[in-house]
Amino acid sequence: MRTDDADLARLAAELDIPTIDGLQHQGDVSVIPASMASEDHRPPVTPVPAAGIAVVRGEAGGHTHLLLASGDVRYDVREGAADDLTLGSLEVGDGASAWLDHPEHGNTGIAPGRYVLRRKREMAPRVLTPDTVRKLERARKQARKQEALEQAERAEREQAERDRAAREQEWMNVRFVAD
Repeated sequence: MRTDDADLARLAAELDIPTIDGLQHQGDVSVIPASMASEDHRPPVTPVPAAGIAVVRGEAGGHTHLLLASGDVRYDVREGAADDLTLGSLEVGDGASAWLDHPEHGNTGIAPGRYVLRRKREMAPRVLTPDTVRKLERARKQARKQEALEQAERAEREQAERDRAAREQEWMNVRFVAD
């Protein structure tokens, strides 16, 4: 059996989509209540159009995370550096509803309130070049030398303490005799 977008849209219309006012995630996008966000964001001023706003566009065949709205819903895109995780700020007015739509993840409902939308951080695998491997080996060798030196110094201090204690013990056993 084959499905198309029209079939999926019909099925989605029949579903009850829960509306959440707390932290939620949809694939690569997080919806964070503004009270939980570490940075301060001004209230957004741009109304979400009936056609919605692409929060994250699908790259290389991926699907778009689309913000849809009913009522007074405003979203401002955050124009930041390429490594900035914050996508924008969202405000869902009283009595309004907002949804994040995605063909693979389904829809998530967003309750009235202020939110910050962020993307997920992608972690690249660590690549070790031959030069980096040599530097790591040198650093480990130096750390082993330092540890051996510190261990020898500790042993020397402990021996000196044992010698001092032995001398004290010898003096305690000495009896002084009057002439």
